[in-house]
Amino acid sequence: MPYEISIIIFEEFTDIDFFLMRDILGRTSTDWNVRVLGTKSTHTSTLGQEVKTDGHVSEANNADVVLFVSGYKGVPAALKDKEFMSSFNLNPQKQLIGSVCAGSFILSRLGLLEGIKATTHPDAKSGLMSMGVDVQDKALVVEGNIATAGGCLSALYLTGWLAERLYDESKRREIHRQLIPAGQAHIFEQLIKSSIEAATVSESHDTTPQPNAFNSNPP
Repeated sequence: MPYEISIIIFEEFTDIDFFLMRDILGRTSTDWNVRVLGTKSTHTSTLGQEVKTDGHVSEANNADVVLFVSGYKGVPAALKDKEFMSSFNLNPQKQLIGSVCAGSFILSRLGLLEGIKATTHPDAKSGLMSMGVDVQDKALVVEGNIATAGGCLSALYLTGWLAERLYDESKRREIHRQLIPAGQAHIFEQLIKSSIEAATVSESHDTTPQPNAFNSNPP
């Protein structure tokens, strides 16, 4: 069975956060199934793009992977939305959980960043620190099954990490291949590979149990 990936959106989400991740992950249709979840049948981005959802955010609780987008207006509103916040019962022992930019604020409010390092967009760093999070000036920070990415284009690293955790480097190169600028494949390979390695180097010393499903290909 393919893995189930949920991308969480809300009103006034950042366009590139969602569309870049959705495009990258949509470049394979056999290894995972991507579903867009929200509290309404459609949500409108910061730039006015309407996106149809595939289900309610509560369905993310049963997904293998949950990814939160950002939104400089959307995230503050989502944090105040009782229906949105109360719908989540995520388990980082059994799920891979990630965020881009201010999506980390949602992870923090859900209690998923307690006692671990994280990153966010540089403009949002002080805000996340005020929530008691140990914020790093890094494009990607991985702690066990939780990954936070800072900066919209860091979705390349977040999706790359995800592909490697579910499969391997070849799967990561496969989903990124068509995005890389002509003549710069070697440059981007080094950049993406080194960024993921730097973010996950501490995992070799992590004693937290890791779900077997995320360390090998699905049956």
